[in-house]
Amino acid sequence: MSQDSQAPVATSDFKEALSRWASGVAVVSVRDAEGLCAATVSSFSSLSLEPALVLVALKENSRTLKRVEAAGRFTVSVLSSTQREVAASCASGAPDTAAFDENAWVRDSLVGLSCSLHELRRYGDHLLVVGQVRSVQRGVEAEPLLYWNRAYRAVTALPPAGPGPLPSR
Repeated sequence: MSQDSQAPVATSDFKEALSRWASGVAVVSVRDAEGLCAATVSSFSSLSLEPALVLVALKENSRTLKRVEAAGRFTVSVLSSTQREVAASCASGAPDTAAFDENAWVRDSLVGLSCSLHELRRYGDHLLVVGQVRSVQRGVEAEPLLYWNRAYRAVTALPPAGPGPLPSR
């Protein structure tokens, strides 16, 4: 899988390398005059605490991106391990509207963030969508849904709840 530093990395090698990165799974959604639109993402991250900003990456040809841009707002729902079907339906472009509430949050997700569109910036074939968090909806207490090695996964063991010191080596 190694490449000469001057040659571009092959797309297949890059995809294979990134499949080794485990990440949480979230749904970016918007409800507008046209109804509900949603996309599954694993490229979701906090960006800033002051102000509260989050970041998601959406393909430049994404229907959800176009609707988020027009609405100037979106929600992010962090999925639990029981919500594989929600992730799959949103990834296919046909979200099950019954899985969403009136604010476009996924019902029974771990947490929901309501965001106003703060900035869009193009990189390659994706746009980075920066949202300013306007409200937080606490969800269920459950294990997160993960995406690793091209499949949805669940955590097999959780540490005891609550903050604590990091394990020593």
